[in-house]
Amino acid sequence: MIRMFKSKDYVQAIELVDFASIQAIIQLTGMGVTVIFTPTGNLQSVTFKDGSKTITALPGQFVYKNNTGTVGVCDYEYLAENYEEVTEQPEEETNQTTEAP
Repeated sequence: MIRMFKSKDYVQAIELVDFASIQAIIQLTGMGVTVIFTPTGNLQSVTFKDGSKTITALPGQFVYKNNTGTVGVCDYEYLAENYEEVTEQPEEETNQTTEAP
């Protein structure tokens, strides 16, 4: 008989998109930050550092923190393959289709 087990682990993840997402990631991780820009002024990468731990994220990647406090960088596919997303959708998105009376 095959036995299946579901993990009780969870992660909170924020996509690196812009300055607002950098602030949210700092709040999530508690890490310091260094921002690198391209010569044209676009966001190139962000390095997060806390003591000896250093991680670098590129725009479009996710910075996550799991339930044991581990911080890392991954893409959406990794999150989708390893975790069931439980984010609640805002009410306006869930009620997009309405019927006329």
